[in-house]
Amino acid sequence: MPTVKDYMIKKKEIVTPEDSVSSAIELMIENDIGSVVVEDETKKQVVGIFTERDLLRRFMTNRNRFVNMTISEVMTSPVVTVTKDMPLADAVRLMKEHDVARLPVVNKDSKCVGILFWKDIFNNFCVNKI
Repeated sequence: MPTVKDYMIKKKEIVTPEDSVSSAIELMIENDIGSVVVEDETKKQVVGIFTERDLLRRFMTNRNRFVNMTISEVMTSPVVTVTKDMPLADAVRLMKEHDVARLPVVNKDSKCVGILFWKDIFNNFCVNKI
């Protein structure tokens, strides 16, 4: 049975709740990614995620001060996470239940070890089989 670790990406971009929205956007642009994981710098635990969806929603409601906001003001939190040993089917169910396209992968201490993208699962199960 496939598990999360079979499909997760180990490389991940991490920001802290205190980082500026503009620095997170720059990181997303530089790495051509649609999200960054938000990790508490002291505890080294995942506390949220900042996605393109968050960016669009928050920008439209806070246009005047958006670039000066911190990640903690715009991130999705609490964030749904998975472990690398979780069955892939369970992770997909979580994605569907919470209407998300990506899940941070954490270890037993809630430290980010990777990220699981719906696109990678879809590519493997559908696109590569057709």
